[in-house]
Amino acid sequence: MKTKMLLILLLSLLFSGALQPAADGQEREKVLSQLIGNWLTNWHYSGKKIDDDFSAKSFAQYTKYLDNGKSFLIQADLETLKAYTFKIDDELRSGDFSLPRLGKQLLRQRVLQVRDICLEILSKPFDFSRDDRIELDSDKRKTSRDLAQLREWWEKWLKYLTLTQYLNLQKTESGQKNGSAKANSPFVAALEIRARQAVQKSVLRLFNRLLQERSDDMQSLFFNSLIAIFDPHSQYFPPRAKEDFDIEMSGTLEGIGALLGEDDGFIKIFDVIPGSPAWIQNLLKVEDLILKVGQGDEEPVDIVGMSVSDAARLVRGKKGSLVRLTVKKTDGRIMQISLVRNVVEIQETYARSAVLTDDKLKKSFGYIYLPKFYHDFNRSAGRNASDDVKKELQELVALGVDGMILDLRSNGGGALDDAVKLSGLFIEKGPVVQVKDRHSAPQIYEDRDGEISYRGPLVILVNSLSASASEIVAAALQDYRRAVVIGGEHTFGKGTVQVMLDLDRFLANDMKHLRPLGAIALTVQKYYRITGASTQYQGVVPDIVLPDLYTYLGVGEKSQKYSLPWDTVSQLSFSPWTLDPDKLTELKSRSQKRREANARFQQIAENIVRLKKQRETTLVTLNLQNFQAEQETLFQEAEKFNKQQVEIAHIRATVNETKTVGGEAAATDPISEKRKQWLSDLRKDPILEEAIQVLNDWQGLVPAH
Repeated sequence: MKTKMLLILLLSLLFSGALQPAADGQEREKVLSQLIGNWLTNWHYSGKKIDDDFSAKSFAQYTKYLDNGKSFLIQADLETLKAYTFKIDDELRSGDFSLPRLGKQLLRQRVLQVRDICLEILSKPFDFSRDDRIELDSDKRKTSRDLAQLREWWEKWLKYLTLTQYLNLQKTESGQKNGSAKANSPFVAALEIRARQAVQKSVLRLFNRLLQERSDDMQSLFFNSLIAIFDPHSQYFPPRAKEDFDIEMSGTLEGIGALLGEDDGFIKIFDVIPGSPAWIQNLLKVEDLILKVGQGDEEPVDIVGMSVSDAARLVRGKKGSLVRLTVKKTDGRIMQISLVRNVVEIQETYARSAVLTDDKLKKSFGYIYLPKFYHDFNRSAGRNASDDVKKELQELVALGVDGMILDLRSNGGGALDDAVKLSGLFIEKGPVVQVKDRHSAPQIYEDRDGEISYRGPLVILVNSLSASASEIVAAALQDYRRAVVIGGEHTFGKGTVQVMLDLDRFLANDMKHLRPLGAIALTVQKYYRITGASTQYQGVVPDIVLPDLYTYLGVGEKSQKYSLPWDTVSQLSFSPWTLDPDKLTELKSRSQKRREANARFQQIAENIVRLKKQRETTLVTLNLQNFQAEQETLFQEAEKFNKQQVEIAHIRATVNETKTVGGEAAATDPISEKRKQWLSDLRKDPILEEAIQVLNDWQGLVPAH
């Protein structure tokens, strides 16, 4: 904390002196450029230089952001813009905004032309009996050669939008919420007309939004093209987006609880917030694409090509209101998900535990689920993840469990302090993680109390969505040989730290009239394991690798452009636990034999192959019968896999009848339906079954510590 405060103080002094008023006519953009350029070059962890190489990469990123989806610009436009390929570094220093102004002008010209083209196309019925196909992955398409080729693309895209709208109307007419209409369903001309009219309304909204693009939105696009070259987690927030961020952080506006991002012109689910309506309903998943948003019974709005901030405004709304999302699942299914907006149910974000009893082994095991590393910094007696996990541990130890499972799957991280304290619950004392900025030696975070809350066999569960603080805990306890880490091929690999900086704070007093400037999230530090290896990029590789449904999605730092690389610092001195490498090798060997013989893991592996194949299939039919048939097959395959997920008969899951609150035993309320469902889901999880087997093997192989 002292390091961060010192950094902010030094930078405040630096910029209050550096940004004195220049000559008359100096534009706000020049000051903004100067600020962002100084932050990037002086304080970003990477130390990258702003030069011609940076300029060329920024130019490529800018043109991609400007026309994400290759839906408007033609090759002649890109040729016109190419004059700026090696000038962006100079523009950033001078505050010259010639490139974004030209880009906005060219985009506006093409939007007007495409609008007229679309109105003409939509004035006539589509022929869904033809075997047309559309390539949805813009990386597999070249920029349109001319307006004629651009028209061909829009004719296919509008046909695709109308086709999906037609199927939604068909489901509504038949009273079907989800699933696919039968492949032999007769074509209804009246539905095609309604679908085409709805698509016309939707695309006209898109064109109007693009034509009314605010200047700060175009500035944001330009600056973020530059910042993206440094790393994927640094970002510029214009004033309006900064307000959205503040609202989100304060939790004062209700919504569905999903973090949205943009990918190839589509709005993608990047994260689902624990305790939110989407998290509780459990239908909306990471990597799902939102195609349309409908308010209550109103006509859905197509959000493909829409900015993330505008899409978020449609998704958010008042508590108790209904929002309908048309979603393309990762397996290709198109379905509608209805959600009632609400605030996050805080109780659902807290650590909770269960006792898993294996009737075959005649043993019981503690299970602790931690959705995120929360910490209430506003109250001295507020709840935090490490204290809550400690209480759960104490209760489970008192029950005499034979081993412990800490589930950090899909835990995106949180408070560093809690990651350190939580790790300390399982070791006597010693270093846990190293944190380093660009200019200083690593700072070591240690467990110093000498106390251990649990000494027995320990398994940590992770997946590709386990990130940041989760990776710190898994890495530390793996390095101490204190726990066996089980999960997919690797965790997310986010080993960086960002600070959010309000740019208004760094203006001299006589430049306050330029406010507001917005804010910048800047990557300033990296995490390193006690072995000296970074958790960045590579993540944590589990000791025992099991099939992970998110592995095929390519989730993590490795899939993101310009991620900071893996590197090392010096190893620290620490005392490993009693799980020596030979015993770990034996645990791995036994686990592999069980996995190969387990039908459930074979089913998961087959499902991953199916999903991966479907995800790579981006050339989509525009023939109604074929499209219906494909959707019907996808829903049938998904249903088949879901039916295979049954409770494991010999495993029982229960919660304690009492909980210790403030040192006194208090009777719990009857188990809610949600908690019953949670316990049932635990019994269906083959990874938990294997974790129990690993803990049982550990008991037989490793002497008590």
